[in-house]
Amino acid sequence: MTTISTTPASATPAPATPSARPFGTWLKYGAVTLTTFVVCWTLVVGYWNATGRNPGTGELALALLALPAALLLGVWGARKLAIAKEASSAVATPRAAMLPAVAGVIDASTPLLAIIATAVRSPYGASTEELADAIANNEARADLDKELVDDHGFPVMAARSEDAHDEALQDEIVEWLSGQGIPHLHLDEEQWRALILASGVAAELASRATDLLPPEGKPPVLQLKLILPGDWSLEVRSAATSWLRHVVGQYGWPAAAMTTTDVSEQDGPASPTAVLLQLMPRMEGNPAPLVAVVIACASQIGQESVDRLAAQSLLFTSADHANGQVPGEGAAGLLLSDLQRAQSVDDGNLALLGPVLERRLASSADDARRADATLLTEMTQQIGKSASIETSQIDMIVADTAHRVSRVLELMALASPVIEQVDAADDIVRIGLGSGSCGAVPFMTVLALAQHYTCARQAPVLCISNEDPYLRCAALVRPMH
Repeated sequence: MTTISTTPASATPAPATPSARPFGTWLKYGAVTLTTFVVCWTLVVGYWNATGRNPGTGELALALLALPAALLLGVWGARKLAIAKEASSAVATPRAAMLPAVAGVIDASTPLLAIIATAVRSPYGASTEELADAIANNEARADLDKELVDDHGFPVMAARSEDAHDEALQDEIVEWLSGQGIPHLHLDEEQWRALILASGVAAELASRATDLLPPEGKPPVLQLKLILPGDWSLEVRSAATSWLRHVVGQYGWPAAAMTTTDVSEQDGPASPTAVLLQLMPRMEGNPAPLVAVVIACASQIGQESVDRLAAQSLLFTSADHANGQVPGEGAAGLLLSDLQRAQSVDDGNLALLGPVLERRLASSADDARRADATLLTEMTQQIGKSASIETSQIDMIVADTAHRVSRVLELMALASPVIEQVDAADDIVRIGLGSGSCGAVPFMTVLALAQHYTCARQAPVLCISNEDPYLRCAALVRPMH
């Protein structure tokens, strides 16, 4: 029996706020503060000149510092009181009741999946609840790594997960592989870290998948789809796939009713949206029963990855390569089913996934002179039309966007004016700040967190992927009433 610890999801998720205010918000506050001081100084100095007054030190400090500061505090206090009054008046009306109905207007022709459960292993949380709390407390940010250094010997920024090192589990995997006739397979440090993180996610989702087994009769086929790093060898991919299938099977799903696909073996690198689109039910006739576990894992927490990124001038450094990559790692997964099967699950944290879209830019976003959110805007509007909801109903945006200015500006250009009701400080979460660069994992984490937020807020959440130079992805997650 596999001895993998799991972290069950909490029954009552709590809403969270993003990690930091965007640059535009700070610029606005700075402009207001500067204007207040300049106006106060101009009036006071003009008064002194007109009256011929020669102020003392105390009067200078009072007039030039205390007066504008008092005005700013007064305005800030009045704004807080107004917000508090508005919030208190809305207590009697739950947030969900104030939003237009979502589930009641689902278009029967729109392919949808049910998110039954999610699991994440990120540098800042081993569950969506932990990660959301870290984001709310502004703690989900990459930091200097004590073990990884650049070409000059200085520590690099990285997002390291404490859950990625487990010697006991590593020994168990080696022993199991030896029993399968794979005794001398070599995995480097980063591959071990990714596989250990994926094992925890697979175990957690497999423990929930048993809820979907029928009490009698033939069980549906569980589709295990794995998005593994594209640079892994075929031998490593095959071994990792076999192990993760074994992990899922340890929790009671019949081996004869399970198929496993290494999605990354297909033509080109696979994205989470491409996998989800393959799983979406065809609407002609009766949709086939579906149970699927989709898992992505990756790690760049190793000196090899750091040296490779540095050699390609792709490593983030504050001086030379501010738009470079921050090495990261993690694993994330979804347990999905068809809507009919989901209705048999007694869980208030289920969510609907769909529509899901994927498009490609004509040219690399890294080469663009200015951020352009046209494609993201078109995709968002198409999602709203397909889902039969207005964009004004979208309550939150969760994205894999990290620190690069072009990507942040692209995301903000989508939010305003297309989804102008979302607050840049409270309703836009950027996962990439805390996950670092680790392939498909950040957007899989976005989808998992979206289920947490949509159940907490009882409102639709828009998921966006714009970190890739060419690929743009969008998906809608909303409550299942």
